[in-house]
Parts: sequence; C-alpha cells; structure tokens
Amino acid sequence: MRKARCPRCAAEDARAFNPGSPADRPQILGPSSAADVVVPLLEGLDREHCLLLPLDGRHRLLAITTVSVGSADHTFMAPREIFRDALASGASAVFLAHNHPSGDPAPSTDDRLITRRLVQAGLLIGIEVLDHLVIGAGSWASLAQLGEF
Repeated sequence: MRKARCPRCAAEDARAFNPGSPADRPQILGPSSAADVVVPLLEGLDREHCLLLPLDGRHRLLAITTVSVGSADHTFMAPREIFRDALASGASAVFLAHNHPSGDPAPSTDDRLITRRLVQAGLLIGIEVLDHLVIGAGSWASLAQLGEF
C-alpha cells in the first residue's frame, strides 16, 4: 500500500505539470490514457480530489488542474469551477477525475448526477465533457463507459 501523500503535495504535482509544445503534449484518446495521467496523482490520497484535464481540439493535454479538495467521502465539483479553468486554458474538451479514498471506484449516485449536470453545462458553452473517471485503489471506473451520459 502506498503511503498517503498530503493534499498540498498532490495539488503541487498537478500545478507543476508543464504541457510543453503541442507536438510534445500527451494525447488523451480515451479513459485509459486519461487514467495513465491521473491515477499517479490521485492514488493513496486520504481526501477526495477533483482534477480537470483540459484538452485542445486534437485532445492533447493543455494542463492538469486541481479543481477541489474535499473530505474523505465528498468533493465539490461545481460547473462554475470546472468550466472557469477549462475556459482559461482554451479547452475544446475536458476529462474529469476524482478519487475515492475508500478504494472503491464505483461511482456514487452523486457522481452520476454531477456528471450529467457537467455534460449539460459543457454543451451550453461548447466544451465537451468526454468522461469522468473515479479512481480507487489500483483501479478506476469510467462514467462514459458505464453509459452514464
């Protein structure tokens, strides 16, 4: 079992991401490639963290943003906060991810509801929500693959 990192360290890891030139940026083509990016940042944390992966028109990663840090069983994912950061980075699409410190990656009812709300908000402003990943101990779940939107 990995030692839990402090929430500040996880936020620093996300802020320290430098996407580089467009040709050098990782392309996020699906939940698996998004998980490759976010699992190392979210694994082993003792509180829920929500990360935003804003993508350009070719789905190349523009940044990694920590949207919120919550409690052991909840984090705040307001459309205003999600899309403020997406718009600031010039995103055409986004992936969202948050962790479940319990280790169970099964999306909660709240996870499903907020994801649908974020998809609708994204449609209004022209930023597609491609997926929302829930990260657990050694695994993850994709709400898009589960047919939640």
